[in-house]
Amino acid sequence: MEIKNIRVDSRGIHGQVAVSWIPSLGVNRVIVIDDEIIKDEMQKSMLKMACPKNVKLSIISTDRAKLRLSDPNSYENENIMIILQKVNTLKTLSDKGIIFPEVNLGNVSNRANTTQLSKTVYLTDEELKNIKELNKKGTKFYYQMVASGNKETINL
Repeated sequence: MEIKNIRVDSRGIHGQVAVSWIPSLGVNRVIVIDDEIIKDEMQKSMLKMACPKNVKLSIISTDRAKLRLSDPNSYENENIMIILQKVNTLKTLSDKGIIFPEVNLGNVSNRANTTQLSKTVYLTDEELKNIKELNKKGTKFYYQMVASGNKETINL
């Protein structure tokens, strides 16, 4: 398995991901990791509809992600894009021993009590604390809205 991109995007799979990111990265599997979505049939159905037909889709829990991403035989010969809809899923994965080297904070919606970090990234104090902790553990964070855009380092 080769993980081509790890993206936090509160919109999940949408047009930009389907027509820009997936083709430009040569992705043939998208993995959405979320402990709540796996229990929500409507959300899962929406993700399935948004995923290009020629791309495999896995919607898995953080526990399943730990098992699958830790197994070198999982997703053999596949180019993977991981999508997290919530920043705090990174903390949950970290607590389970999965720490990504690099994460694209692509789009985290503006909500109550958030601070704008980049053009389309708004974080709560808790989310900011969690990514700072992950940064200390080695995860580099950047902002890149579209595949053809520049990577902008997020200094924490």
